[in-house]
Amino acid sequence: MFHVVQRRTMPYPSDTVWRHLIDFPNIPTWEDGVLEVRQTSPGPPGLGTEFVARRRYAGRETHVVCRIVDWQEGRSATLALDGGPLRSASACYAVEARGADACEVTYTGSGDLVGPVRLLTPLIGSMGRRQIAANLAHLERLIAADSDRDGVA
Repeated sequence: MFHVVQRRTMPYPSDTVWRHLIDFPNIPTWEDGVLEVRQTSPGPPGLGTEFVARRRYAGRETHVVCRIVDWQEGRSATLALDGGPLRSASACYAVEARGADACEVTYTGSGDLVGPVRLLTPLIGSMGRRQIAANLAHLERLIAADSDRDGVA
């Protein structure tokens, strides 16, 4: 089983970051390897919402089924993931205010791999933290670009 935690403080209000995090179809703009995210259940995101993500793992395209299994509005979303190289996994993005104009984003992921890729399990921690740090930096740049475009300081 792998377990990864990565944090990043962002100079934006938590509600601004939250809106970007839960814009699931927009995830491919900031999360490496995600090609498409499509919501397959009706309504706004919340507990029980389902998605299919088209991802690239190690150069191979695959589909991952995602379901929100814990939802704390404005604070955290935890998804159960199944498919591709994942036997089962979970991913949680949490946002915590650090004053009026900053927040900390925490990504926590854990799970089991299947097939030959399970041999990579010991490496997932270091590889995952590095990739997640890059993804969170991409997210911060996206928020900055949106803020600049919208005229928000």
